[in-house]
Amino acid sequence: MPTPLVVENQRFEFGDRWPVAFKYDDSRFYRKEAVSLQGEIEGVPHSTKSVDLVELHYRTGLLLLEAKDFRGQRIANKPRMQGEVAVEAAVKVRDTVAALVGASRKPVTEFTSEALAAALQRGKDVTVILWLEDDTFRDFQRAKQKLGALNGVLKARLAWLNVRTFVLSSGVANRLRDLAVSSLPGAVQPQK
Repeated sequence: MPTPLVVENQRFEFGDRWPVAFKYDDSRFYRKEAVSLQGEIEGVPHSTKSVDLVELHYRTGLLLLEAKDFRGQRIANKPRMQGEVAVEAAVKVRDTVAALVGASRKPVTEFTSEALAAALQRGKDVTVILWLEDDTFRDFQRAKQKLGALNGVLKARLAWLNVRTFVLSSGVANRLRDLAVSSLPGAVQPQK
């Protein structure tokens, strides 16, 4: 039975081959423990960030997914589409990885923290997905180019972690098996 998770006006359904799938940023561990690392450094506020979803496939590996829905906010988010959104996702991945390692060192019961930390070991596959919806993704080729450019930024920023990266959208064919994504009622739909 697929695990449906709702983020940013989207329903993400992971198939049975993903026995662990949860909204990490809604977890008690993240809300109570991981966010405790916050404060100011030289007057600049800093805090722990998180990806939206964490999934574990015991054979395929760990998947970290950040979802953004910019539909209906094209002007406000236009500068972010130049690469900032990919950098933001990379920072969230960095903080999530650190927190998952920390969770494995504590008695966390709401998710399998030891298995998630073990999935970060060398030789294990880790996949990072930025799922992005935007009004400008009406033309398939232009959407594919824009997503590819953002994926280049994401991949470069996460080179230190040695992960596979994808920037995907409902406007371009989903290349991941066992993941179905649909817009929720009320989500702004791109104009044709």
